[in-house]
Amino acid sequence: MLAFIVLITFPLWIALMAGGFGVIVGIIAAIFGIFAGIFGAIIGVIGALLELIFGGIFNWDWHGPQIHFPHVHLNGFVIAAIIITLAIVFSKRRA
Repeated sequence: MLAFIVLITFPLWIALMAGGFGVIVGIIAAIFGIFAGIFGAIIGVIGALLELIFGGIFNWDWHGPQIHFPHVHLNGFVIAAIIITLAIVFSKRRA
């Protein structure tokens, strides 16, 4: 009788062990996903801060929440200032 019960319930044991294994692997994957998400959020915040700093220096205005880092747009005033600065530096070297 005991062998008959074991034979009948054996698939149920396998299913319960496989389900438990799946739950454990799923929890570990979820923890890994949480850490990866936190790491990605930190990198995103650092990128947004750098884009805010350099976007304020090199762009004429702030266009909203879209992130364009590392795109650098130099407007005409900045280009003119760089050319004037280079001209002054190179003219003083010759003198």
